[in-house]
Amino acid sequence: MTATIAPQRAPSPQRAPAPRPRPAERPNHLRVVAPSERARRRRVTPGMAVLLTAGLFATLLAVAVAHTVLVEGQVRLDELDSQLVQEQARYQELRAELAERESPARIVQAANDMGMVTPDDLKYLQPPTPDASAVGPTTGDDDEPAADPTDGGTNEDLAWADAKALLEAPAP
Repeated sequence: MTATIAPQRAPSPQRAPAPRPRPAERPNHLRVVAPSERARRRRVTPGMAVLLTAGLFATLLAVAVAHTVLVEGQVRLDELDSQLVQEQARYQELRAELAERESPARIVQAANDMGMVTPDDLKYLQPPTPDASAVGPTTGDDDEPAADPTDGGTNEDLAWADAKALLEAPAP
């Protein structure tokens, strides 16, 4: 095997870099600033920081006050709710007591305690039955004067006279 060596090129002379073209005219107000000269501009000044802190404090204070007002209102609502439950229980007790006092058995017992007795013969008063000619309820606005039972009045007037006589009868 024979080795072939590739011919090497002769080094070419190094070319010098082409000079940079200078701008024709440089503005006077622009200049290059060295990093040590560069001043960092702050976005938040100390006065602004104080104002922001005061604003944050005022906001937190307002939230705390609002929360306190809400809690006080809730405490008041809880008190009213417990009072409502107590009053509802008292109302139910009073209704039960009233029903007990209105019961017929208690009234009969109270009458017996006062010396009243149940009569042997009871007479129940019945209202007269209306005539077939009378239809519907009466309004009492009739233009006719009431009939006198002694003058041969109507059947209803006689029934009232009988009931009145029973009511005015002396007790046995």
